[in-house]
Amino acid sequence: MPLLTGTRVLAFENGLAGPLATRLLADLGADVVKVERPDGGDVTRSWDTVAAGLSSGFVWVNRGKRSVVLDVKDPASRPAIERLIERSDVFLQNYTPGWAERVGLAEEPVRALRPDVVYVDISGYGPDGPYAGKNAYDLVMQGEAGLIAVTGTPTEPARVGVSICDVGAASYAAVATLGALARRAETGQGARVSVSLFDTMVDWLGYFPHLWWHRRETPERTGMRHPLFCPYGPFPAADGRLFGFAVLSPDHWRALCLEVVERPDLLADERLATNEVRVEHRELLEPVLEEAFAARPAREWLDRLETARIPCGAVNEVSDVAEHPQLAHNGLVVEVDSPAGPIPVIGSPFLVDGERPPAGPVPALGEHTAEVLREIGL
Repeated sequence: MPLLTGTRVLAFENGLAGPLATRLLADLGADVVKVERPDGGDVTRSWDTVAAGLSSGFVWVNRGKRSVVLDVKDPASRPAIERLIERSDVFLQNYTPGWAERVGLAEEPVRALRPDVVYVDISGYGPDGPYAGKNAYDLVMQGEAGLIAVTGTPTEPARVGVSICDVGAASYAAVATLGALARRAETGQGARVSVSLFDTMVDWLGYFPHLWWHRRETPERTGMRHPLFCPYGPFPAADGRLFGFAVLSPDHWRALCLEVVERPDLLADERLATNEVRVEHRELLEPVLEEAFAARPAREWLDRLETARIPCGAVNEVSDVAEHPQLAHNGLVVEVDSPAGPIPVIGSPFLVDGERPPAGPVPALGEHTAEVLREIGL
């Protein structure tokens, strides 16, 4: 049985972060009722027509839900909204700052209808503070939270190529929601869960804040290299293919020198003796490795690295990933129903008791309005 069978999530959501959070809950078996606006529904529905005429963004984060069309500004919709709240375990919203208060769906009125509800809000900067009223989008947040400052080359910054801020916040929101549901099962007590894209991405900066706190240093952009490890990152091989590897321990360094590039003289160089000094002298080491790697194709280097037990892998195009043997073995690509007929999607990325949770269909706008209203007696 799916882990969240019997749990209803009422979602007033838009874009990516909120919808992905509830899709993760839907993957675990929750009944996610997605309330959409009458004038086109979720904004992602109109982003493109890539997925057999449907929006690729909408398909990605909204499968397995039931779509209900209600106008929150219309008093005639209020009885349905209130009954849905009374029958829901989780209430999630991620609209623009102040939206919940303007339409009467802030925590207090929602909790008055369902005292033990887990109330979840996802925002750009948090529920209060000097930036709380600002809208947040992935590109903007990558800049504000410092990701762009550490991504790209020394001469040209870059954004991370996927909507990492939305994905991170959605994942944290889903985890915190599950924690709140677990506590409610023990105590009967509801919770307020607030997740911001800003806080999530600052957490994802990882070790970089420590450079500032302890050394007053800001990390340099290092392209495909790592600012704290060397050698680390993709290198070109003789066939033009990139392959990546990470030297993360003294054993890795010794194996690279002796077994992979067959340069024992590198081990004797004091400028390369430890990871920290290799980072300081990367301009000395990396050209030596690049010259060595230019002698063989990528597959041969990957074989050598694997034999030496050094973490490594190919640098694949999306087309390579789509045909990846591990992808096929894992059964991650599944087919679901949709308004355009059966379409492929990436299934749930986790296994429960060795099984991948089933992926539900992609809903048409308002497809389940009548069904859900009948369930609540309207």
